Amino acid sequence: MVTAAPKDRRLDLMSLLTPGPVDENWEAEKAGWRCFVMGNDNLSGRRGSRLRAAWQRGYDAASRSWDPVGLML
Repeated sequence: MVTAAPKDRRLDLMSLLTPGPVDENWEAEKAGWRCFVMGNDNLSGRRGSRLRAAWQRGYDAASRSWDPVGLML
């Protein structure tokens, strides 16, 4: 005997597809990676800030990468 699923059980796709919160550190790391690929070595952010440190991490990671363009985030 097979029972049917209740009709009131629906999945709201629009609530699942809404943008999530922005992670500023992740965005800064991506910007550092992109700056390395594009040849821009001007640091962004204030000296000593966490976003500047994240930018530098992305830039340094790209400089150590074997294929920074192919792996660009």
